[in-house]
Parts: sequence; structure tokens; C-alpha cells
Amino acid sequence: MLAVTLLAGLLVGRFLVAGDGGGGTRTAPSATGGDTAAVVARLQADLRRRPDEPRLLNRLGVAYVARARETADPTFYAKASGVLARATRLAPRDPDTMVARGLLDLGRHDFRSALAWGTRAARANPDLPDALGIIFDTQVELGRYQAAVVTAQAMVDRKPAQGSLARVSYARELLGDPAGAVAAMVQAAASGGAASDQAYVQTLIGNLHLGAGRLAPAEAAYRRALDGARGYGLAEVGLARVAAARGDLAGAARLLEPAATRLPLPATVALLGDVRAALGDTAAAAAQYRLVRVIERLNRANGVAVDLELARFEADHARDPGAGPGRAVAMARRALAERPTIYAQDTLGWALRQAGRPREALPHARAAVRLGTRDALLWYHLAAAEADLGMTAAARGHLAEAFAISPYLTVRDQPAALALAGRLRLPAPSRTSGR
Repeated sequence: MLAVTLLAGLLVGRFLVAGDGGGGTRTAPSATGGDTAAVVARLQADLRRRPDEPRLLNRLGVAYVARARETADPTFYAKASGVLARATRLAPRDPDTMVARGLLDLGRHDFRSALAWGTRAARANPDLPDALGIIFDTQVELGRYQAAVVTAQAMVDRKPAQGSLARVSYARELLGDPAGAVAAMVQAAASGGAASDQAYVQTLIGNLHLGAGRLAPAEAAYRRALDGARGYGLAEVGLARVAAARGDLAGAARLLEPAATRLPLPATVALLGDVRAALGDTAAAAAQYRLVRVIERLNRANGVAVDLELARFEADHARDPGAGPGRAVAMARRALAERPTIYAQDTLGWALRQAGRPREALPHARAAVRLGTRDALLWYHLAAAEADLGMTAAARGHLAEAFAISPYLTVRDQPAALALAGRLRLPAPSRTSGR
């Protein structure tokens, strides 16, 4: 049975928890049937002729959510909210309307509301796969991981399609099975789909390879994404991260500049700032960091919860001149209360460590690795807190674990991690460029 094969091992032995608070769940974007801007225009024209048709309102709401993701413009969420509220008034029991409301809340990071909409939609139509997808995504973001695995199993039992396979991949990744995560994502790619969906899946395959330090397979996956969707921003960012890992910071900057302009996601803008800082251009870096905060204020003004993302940014930059580490700690505490994931634990632990409070940081850093998730940054953050506390043997072991997962940390973290390795008398990791 395919579902048993895909999820074998997830429910065997210890099942702890997994989650995400940094990169979002590994799910395919909402399909809108082609060029989303054209879809929006067509639906708007249709609604002028038939203004009270819930089906058209739902499709327009979903298209607005897709535009928000494609453009990083959160004002599309406000537009989606208006048309979907109207659809709800017209057809309050329509499961498609409930799914659309769930997609909007996912985009705005209102995960509790999204879970409620997804659950209502699944009850109204138990065979609706999109409802289960919303439930899985919100369960992960709310730290309800055992329930999320059950949901992923139900999705695959119904249909092993791209969306269900991508979610199986993410569950495996979080539970410390990167090879199984790649295998499931490759199956997701083979299941077909629109060009944009294929580009997204190939980008996720690239991210999995990059996270394991496999630069050549990562680059190949990003290029496959771009072959199918020219100018696909997330894949371009992936290529920039590969270039940075190889030490080609100038090449990374050349890739990031247009990507950050076309798709100004906070993580992309922050990465460009970090690359600029590593190149010694502190003024250009500072400009990018200011832009991150402006973007997050715009997101918040349009109803998007950004505490976790902004807390991570502020924690990473807490030791920069003029930064306020206490602000990062406060935001990270709020984020953990709303999204109790391993990545929220990591963010709070890192914020506390950066604020000079490693003893308070340690329990959170330990909680972040409790699954054995193969994310090198989680283990590096734990090692840093332990080293601050004089726990040399533990720090050496956990830093070695980080480098065993991947010798390529982020542009910002790599120098500090190598310096820590020197202090702990740990051999520098082997970095074979282009492997």
C-alpha cells in the first residue's frame, strides 16, 4: 500500500514533535489556472455581470491570495478578505468557501482560524483534499505534529498527489529523515502539475539538497525549476544560496538583487543584506535591513502576523551596532505562544543567547532539536549556548553534528560557527565546492 510505504517509520518507535516557524510548510501554492493576474482580471469582469455568485467570489479570493504570494504584496490579502467575507454571507455552508477562508488565514499566519475553517470544510465534505491540506498545514504550525502525521496519512490514502506527497516530505524532513523527504518530494514532482507548481516542488527539492550540503544536486534542482518557469524567484534565491556556500558572494549578490526587487520577501531582502555585509558594504547591508522592517510593518498593517519571522531576523542581527536584543526576545516569546514549533523554540533560544542570556536560552535550544531534525542551524545554535555556559564537551559534540549535517551554514552564521569550532578545538568541516 503506497501510504504505508511513504509514511513508514513516522509512527514507529518514538514520535515526538516537529514543526516549522521559519520557512513555512512545504506545500504547493494554490493553483489558479494560469497567469494569475489574467485570472484576477477575468474573474473581476465576470463578477461585474454576476456579483452575487459565491463560486466566482471564492475563485477571486483564492486568486488574490495567490497574487499575494507571487508578488509579496500583502494588500492582496485585504482584497481577498473582502470578497471571501461576501462569499461567506451568500453561502455560509459551502465547503469551497471554507477552504478559501482557510487559505487566506494561512497566508496571514492566523493558524487557529485557518484550522477552524479547514475542519469545518472537511466535515462538510470529507472527500475534499484541499480541506485536509489546510488542516495539515495548520496542525504543523500549531505544534500538533502527531495529528498532522495522521492528516498526511489520510491525504495519501485518498490520493497520492502532489499536495499530499509534499506534506509527507515535510513530515519526514522534520522528523529527521532527509533522504525520505527527498524521495517523497521527487514523487511529488513526478505526479505532474502546473509549471508554477513544478517549479515550486523542484525548488523544495533543491532546498532539501542544500540543507544536506549537497551543492551540485541543489543547483541542478533550482535550474530545473527555472527551466520550467523562467524568472521563478524562489529558485533564483536558491541559486544565490548555492553561490554563497561556494564562496562566490559577488555572484550571490548579482542573483539576489533582481530577485529581491521582483519578490521582496523579508527573508530574501535579509539575505541580500547579509551578503552585502559579508562583502564589506555595511551601508548597503543596513539599507536592506531597514527594508526588512518596512516590509514587515506593511505585512502587519495588512493583517499578517509576523512576530516569528521578525523575531528571527532581529535575533540574527541582535549584536549589530544599534540593535535591540530585548526586542527580539519579546517578539520571540509572543511567537512561541502563538506557534509552539521547534523553530519558534529555536528562535526564542537564539534571541536569548544573542541577548547574553544563554542559561535561559538552553532549554529552548534543546527543545528545538528534540526530534533530531537534520537542520544544521538548530544544532549550531544549541552548541553556541552550551559553549557560552562552559559546557565544552556538549558544545563540541553538537557543533560537530551541525557540520556533519552540512558544512555550509548561512552567510551570516558561517564565520561565527568556524570561530566557535576553533575555540572548541574542533577540526574545520570539509567543504568540497560544487559537490
